[in-house]
Amino acid sequence: MKIRELDMGDLDMLSRFIMDAYNDFPLAMWFETKPSQSEIERIFYNKIRSAGLRNLVDIISEDNNVITGECEIAKAGFDLGVIGVIVRKGYRGYNIGSSILSKAMDNAVDIGITRFMAEVREENKEGLKFFIGNGFAPVGYRDTEGTSGKIRIVVLQKSIR
Repeated sequence: MKIRELDMGDLDMLSRFIMDAYNDFPLAMWFETKPSQSEIERIFYNKIRSAGLRNLVDIISEDNNVITGECEIAKAGFDLGVIGVIVRKGYRGYNIGSSILSKAMDNAVDIGITRFMAEVREENKEGLKFFIGNGFAPVGYRDTEGTSGKIRIVVLQKSIR
């Protein structure tokens, strides 16, 4: 298993990973409905380009040319980063999520991020357990509207000082 920064050559592999992740874990994804391959490629092409601008860190784990996990941290203020983590279904339980989160947070410190925030749907118990187990603390809730009604989001934070 290799852990490294995402780069432009990973676009096709990343698109497949996101499509699979949506099918396996719709609660963890921010798409309201199943995205098309072209929608994913458009979004992630721009995301990958942002990584070089020092406002995004994106770390992947890879096994035999397949992305097994991804952690992105997007700069959202002077020293605040918003985190998203997902691990492919067959690779959960092997500490991959924690490993890519740790590497991404280390890289984020290099671009000035020392406070981290994650937002997890309240019903995503596995996601909440993951972040709490990695030192994040719930600090509040926010509600948003989805196509199926109100969605309650748990806001979690962690600081490195």
